[in-house]
Amino acid sequence: MRADTPKYRQLAEQTQRHLEATGNVGDRLLSLRDFASREGVSMTTALRVYEELELNGVVESRQRSGYFLQSSAVRHVALPTASREIPVARNERELTDGLQSSAWHAHRFTAYFASGTPDTALAGPRELARIIRRVARRELENYGPLEGDALLRQEIANRYVKAGMEVMADELMITSGAQEALFISINITTQPGDLIAVESPTYHGLISAIKQSGRKMVEIPTDSATGINLPALGLALNELPVKAIVVSSSVQNPLGCSMTDESRQQLVALANTHDVVLVEDDTHGELPYARQRHRNLSAFDTQDRVIVCGSFSKTLAPELRVGWLRAPRWRQAALDFKRAVSARSVLLPQQAIARHMVEGHYDRHIRLSRDIYAKRGRAIRAVIAGCFPYGTRISQPTGGFQMWVELPAEHSAMALAEYTLSQGIAISPGRLFSHRGHYGHCLRLCYSKYQDENRESIELMGAWLSDVGKTAVAS
Repeated sequence: MRADTPKYRQLAEQTQRHLEATGNVGDRLLSLRDFASREGVSMTTALRVYEELELNGVVESRQRSGYFLQSSAVRHVALPTASREIPVARNERELTDGLQSSAWHAHRFTAYFASGTPDTALAGPRELARIIRRVARRELENYGPLEGDALLRQEIANRYVKAGMEVMADELMITSGAQEALFISINITTQPGDLIAVESPTYHGLISAIKQSGRKMVEIPTDSATGINLPALGLALNELPVKAIVVSSSVQNPLGCSMTDESRQQLVALANTHDVVLVEDDTHGELPYARQRHRNLSAFDTQDRVIVCGSFSKTLAPELRVGWLRAPRWRQAALDFKRAVSARSVLLPQQAIARHMVEGHYDRHIRLSRDIYAKRGRAIRAVIAGCFPYGTRISQPTGGFQMWVELPAEHSAMALAEYTLSQGIAISPGRLFSHRGHYGHCLRLCYSKYQDENRESIELMGAWLSDVGKTAVAS
């Protein structure tokens, strides 16, 4: 965009990108007054922004009702339905043999859609690399504190407070990534053999953590637009001895959806009623396509039953292995467990990230990342919609860089993965995201590094699926 582009047009373009990525047909926009207040502009500028959007066919004005998102602004692709059809499980089954996500990491690929890693080529990680080199010149002979670097914990707390959550630095503990935070949370709040409710589909690393802890899982249907199905969860809590619930209310993996504040409040109320622990996987919480991160479950917690796990692996770089845990009620138990399993988290990356945040690089990086991932998500979704078989359903992520694709029922995502592997393309079959082996016709695609040159790989998958479908019909 040109530097001399009028402010209202810059704002209209930003708003249009956000609406195209996250909006649904018929959504009502903020009032002019609320929009002006949120963006810090005059009512005149706000009106010119909405007029520009109306001129571009993005919104329509309705007399005395406001502005609404037009159908032309949203690509009509059906959302996935598979999860809504999964019954609440009453017992555990073995994870399907051979479905190991690590199987896709030992090769070199021409296109890589399998692993949920950020684009480390962006300016933020490059700035961090320079800071790491600067920090590494200092003396690093001593271990850091068990709870982690004080400055980093303060900066993390500041970002939560800025988003409307009451978090203090002393409540946070630095961990070796969100995976360790999840593992600690499970082990300090439940006992071997206990039952834990999880979203379905869910992050495959969580499945591994629960299984290795000797706990059991019950899968709760999760909607690709609204998140975990609260009536189904209520049924499970009424009928089963659930001890904990693990959920991502902001940018769920692999669906990319986010819950509303009303749903978050209802979820916390359910946990209060049944006296169960709520573990929030907030790994992607910084990456909603909206201008500000959502308030997570801790914002609605009045009984200190919410544990929050976060990480810089999805925002900066996975190799940093820096995450955090907030568990006020179980703080001492968490510290004792951390001392036993890993003693300390590496201090150098903690100090570098803290400086990165203090100097303002992280905030700029997050703002840029949200826009870039939203744009790439729209691009890959449009390509999939144009070349995958009729009946394919695609999630519409509200943040992050992971998309859930539901193929027509006759297709096998595992067979597609085997084919793409032979073509140097990596994807993640849907059965990785269910400990009961559901979602055989679904897949997760990660688009953090998606570029125009990757279009050919997506079209190759679409062509193969179409050929398989024709063969099936002919036979």
